[in-house]
This record gives sequence, C-alpha cells and structure tokens, in this order.
Amino acid sequence: MASLDFLPTFPDALNVLTAAGLILIAGILGARLAARWLPVPAITGYVLTGLLLGPAVLNVVDINVLNKLGLLVDLALGLVLFELGRRVDYQWLLREKRLLATGIVISLCTFGALYWTLTMFGFSTLIASMAAAIGMASSPAVALNVVREVKAEGQLSERMLNIVVIGNALAFIGFSMGLSVLHLEYQAGWRSYVVHPLYLFFGSVLLGWVASRILIWLGRWLGRDGQAHLILMLALIAATVGMAIMFKLSALIALLALGIASRSHGPRRTVIEPDFSQFTAVLYVLLFVYAGAKLELSHLRELAPVVLAYIAVRFGVTIFLTSALAPANGITVRKGALLGLGLTPLSGFKIVLVHHAAGFYPQFGVELTTLMVSILVLLEIIGPICTRYALVASGEAKT
Repeated sequence: MASLDFLPTFPDALNVLTAAGLILIAGILGARLAARWLPVPAITGYVLTGLLLGPAVLNVVDINVLNKLGLLVDLALGLVLFELGRRVDYQWLLREKRLLATGIVISLCTFGALYWTLTMFGFSTLIASMAAAIGMASSPAVALNVVREVKAEGQLSERMLNIVVIGNALAFIGFSMGLSVLHLEYQAGWRSYVVHPLYLFFGSVLLGWVASRILIWLGRWLGRDGQAHLILMLALIAATVGMAIMFKLSALIALLALGIASRSHGPRRTVIEPDFSQFTAVLYVLLFVYAGAKLELSHLRELAPVVLAYIAVRFGVTIFLTSALAPANGITVRKGALLGLGLTPLSGFKIVLVHHAAGFYPQFGVELTTLMVSILVLLEIIGPICTRYALVASGEAKT
C-alpha cells in the first residue's frame, strides 16, 4: 500500500449525504441571490444554481454524484405527485365535464401540433410521437411549488392543477402507446409491445390503489393522531417508490394514483391532512437543483431551431385553447389566457420515462433524450416565471 492511499480521492469521495447537503445549501443561496436581482420564483434560482454546479458548467457535482441522488429525487417527486393527487377531487372533476373536456382537448391538440412540427423538422414518426406525448404534460412540481410560494387560491389555480393532472395522465398513456410501437419496430415480439405497456400502466395504477387502501385503513385505525398520519403517509410514499422500482413500474403514476384514490370522501374514510410544508421545502430544493444540474447545453445550439419551434407551438396552442374555451369554463378570456400561460412549464421528469425506454433501446433513447433535454434547458428556467406571473396577474396570489 502506498503511503498516502488512506487519503480520499475526489470527486469519488463525495457521497450522497455530502452531495445532498451541498445542493441544499447552494440552492438556498442561489435562489436568494436570484430573487435579489430579478423578480423570479425560487424555482428558477434553484434550477440556475443546479445548472451552474452541474456537468454543463462547473462540474462541481458530476454525473456519478447525480446518479447517486436518484433515489432521493424519486422520493421528492413522489411526494409532489402524491400532494397533487390529494388536491384533485376526481368525483368533482367527473361532474365538471367541461373542465375535464378542456384538459383532454388541450392535451390532444398539443400532441397533434407538436407531432406535426417535429415531423416537419425531419424527425421519425416514433421520435416525434413520443416527444409530443411528453409535451402534453405540464410540470406538477412547478405548479404546486409556485401555487404554494405565492399562496394562490381561486378559479385559475384549481383549474390549472386539475389540467396538470389530466395532461400528465394522458402523456403517460401516449408514451406507453409509443413504447408499444417501439417494441414493434425493433421486432421485440408481441409480449413486449402488448404486455409491457399494459403492465407498466395498470401495474402502476394498481400499486397506487393498493397503497391508498392501506393508507385509509391504517388512517382510520390511528384515529386523529396527526403526527402518526404524517409518518404513515411518508412511509407509504417511500415504500411505493421502492416497490415501483422493484417491480419496474412507474413511481410517478403510482404516487399520483395513491394521492387521488386516498382522498377522503366520507366520515368512515377520513385521512387527516398533515402539514408537509417543512419537509417538502427541503425536497423541493433538492428536486429543482438536481433538475438544473441534469440539463445539458452541448446540443442546444445545433437543435435551436427545433427547440424554439417546439416551445412556440406548445405555448401558442395552449394559450389559444385556454382562451377560446374560457367562457365554457366560467372564466374570462383574460383568465383563460393566463391559465394557458401558467401551464408553460414542461414536466421534466417525464425524462424518467425516456430513460426507461433507453434501457431497452439505447440508440433510440439517446436521440429522444438529447431533444427533450435541450428543450428543458429553456423551459425549466422560463416556465416557473410564466406560472408565477399568471397567478399574480390573475389576482389569486396572496404574496
């Protein structure tokens, strides 16, 4: 053994806890500095800090360290989707058929417009369809965080969150259908292109539903003990994420299903709403700094025309439809336009689904990931600003 072999080697010595601590400290400081210079939400500061620390710029937190943080990030995103699901009253949404139809129309028209745009730029039908499916989903993490940050409450806020749920659900279904075609194109056999997407979707929903039954049953048994309910929810969220990884399911869909299915609808099925705010504040910082660190700038210049076209088409279609359908939803055209603006952030963690597909077909995954990450470079930064402006301009923000 050499005389200095006992000394640590960097950056390999940077473990998960050290990296998480560094990211949290840098994220808080970065967000505070960004807020002093510009009127932007904290999320934008977190993302810019992550971009600066990540491989694209300073490489203080390299790709190996980011990969080590994957499980913590899955837990953070799972909590976001659980919270979003808990805010969605699906029975009310089924009665509000105009809002449900609005969410579906926006998603399908966005898909069609993005698919046509990408094929015009020469992308294959498969790449275009899966990238268009991802484009249907606005970011649930950004929507919830900005709503909480500005203490927004009202028609626009509730409609935005419901449409985010609808878009994410349809995006997952569309991506699963594309996965079937992907298996077929690579001649993987009928079991892959029929059974795999069905297993991925229905297995994830079933996992979330089972977890919700456990939550409701144990919640009744625990009574009105708020602290016990908080521990129970966090434990089930962590367990659901872990089970989804074990069974190769989608933790995103499972946690969304858990949140929606566990919503209380009667005195015999009461689940206390615990205060997640202090806990989620930590995970939100980690989540968005991580998202910024994962962004890549290397392909942005060469893909700039298609990236700008993708963002412009998605932005234009969404605002046009929310404005046109505003009277049917009981809001003014101005609020309808602001609703479309609030839906600007792209759900960056749909990239998890891309990586899932890349595990089967790496060459396909690289092409799709390169395109989507280049789009996210801009939308991760400007998206939260658009959402915050929409909530403030609508008069629903309290701060």
